[in-house]
Amino acid sequence: MNGFTQRHRQSSVASAALAVILLLTAIFRNAPACPFCLSPPQTLAEQISRADLVLIAELVRFEVYDHGTRPESTLRIRKYLRGQETAARQERLSIGQPIFVPSEAAGAPGDLFLMYGTFPEYSVPGSASTFASTSTNSDAGNANATGKVVQAVLKSDTPAEAFIQKASFLVPELISWNETLAITTDMVSYLEQLPAQADPQPTRLPYFLTNLEHRDPLIAIDAWAEFGNASYDDVVAVKELMSPKDLRRWIADKDMSPERLGLYGMMLGLSGSPEDAQFLLSQMMESEPAIEVGNDQATPTRAFRFGAEGLMGGYLLLTGEEGLKQLEETIALPADIPDTARHAFVQSLQFIWSYESDVISKARIQSSMRLLLQNSSMREIAITNLARWEDWESLPVLQTMFAKDCDGDRESQRAILQFAQTCRRSVSARSNAQDYASLAEEFLCEAHLTRPDLLSQNVRDFNAPQ
Repeated sequence: MNGFTQRHRQSSVASAALAVILLLTAIFRNAPACPFCLSPPQTLAEQISRADLVLIAELVRFEVYDHGTRPESTLRIRKYLRGQETAARQERLSIGQPIFVPSEAAGAPGDLFLMYGTFPEYSVPGSASTFASTSTNSDAGNANATGKVVQAVLKSDTPAEAFIQKASFLVPELISWNETLAITTDMVSYLEQLPAQADPQPTRLPYFLTNLEHRDPLIAIDAWAEFGNASYDDVVAVKELMSPKDLRRWIADKDMSPERLGLYGMMLGLSGSPEDAQFLLSQMMESEPAIEVGNDQATPTRAFRFGAEGLMGGYLLLTGEEGLKQLEETIALPADIPDTARHAFVQSLQFIWSYESDVISKARIQSSMRLLLQNSSMREIAITNLARWEDWESLPVLQTMFAKDCDGDRESQRAILQFAQTCRRSVSARSNAQDYASLAEEFLCEAHLTRPDLLSQNVRDFNAPQ
């Protein structure tokens, strides 16, 4: 277990609030990223590809000048990961040469650092040409008396437009070192073997699969970020290489971070056996019951793990409709289940709808989502999904709820009106045996007469991605 898999215990209120944020992000997110990976950071491969120079250097010394107000670090270049051919034009940027950085590189002499260098950019009109000079003569317009080299590359997408000039000054003092990151020898080896970003993801992911729980936390984070930024199809493509044994061990770690727990649960659903379904079901709750104090007595409750949505998704991959019925009976319907568990249940339904509707039919997923209409705290989220899924058959039920179950619940009533507005505009609502679009129009006209206060504030329509 690495250092980044540790997490602090959160209060039930904070967990619920964060679950809602993540759930709404999942509903409206349009990026083709791994379904249960939340918001992964930029990968090292992406950062390297966007820098002009990337190198590994060792710390020589760190000093502070001007009464402690001006730090300066001296590092020695050890290896280039990007830009070595460009840097070779300037002797002072060759391997073994020192670099002076006006910032603190904390560490001991000999410690290794990953450094990203960027050349300055500016725009000028000019001709499309590339020029360079190593002349030390005073009449060489692109070099000064010390022989510093200047290279400019002019680019233009449209000949009629002004050219954009990127000037790459091969002068150490003019390079912006955007980050100086302390790294281990393990990281050096990891970076040296890093697959090219241009390679297809299914050929890259096996390398990161073996590093997901690396002892170096920076490596483990980057490997997870690669999976987080991969599409679901790319993850499926490497399922034969996944180790259910390792996945079970990682999932059973009660300190596993939520974002990893979600990914590992989904991966076990892809690579595991039917026997793993019961394991995933058992891992959805915390190992120790939480203690709630009320009415002068302590009551033990079982708290669902934050990140259980991926465990539920994997469980549904292994069990299909039979497993969905189990989750409905144990999570969707009982009144004493915390909303964090229901949020996870919704995300598992969204996952199956978007990626694995062959495992469970879309009609069956819609009927499962309708069960949450009975819960006032989940009603708005359920209505949002039903509108996105064009479940217009729910309209009569929602009309009845508008006047009865939702009386006094303005948020739910507005969500129902938004559902009707979306239905009214939908072509599919007119292609059913019953013209639900006309029914929605009648409902909205009636609401305009009876509840104008809701309609006046209901200016936002559903714009969820299809």
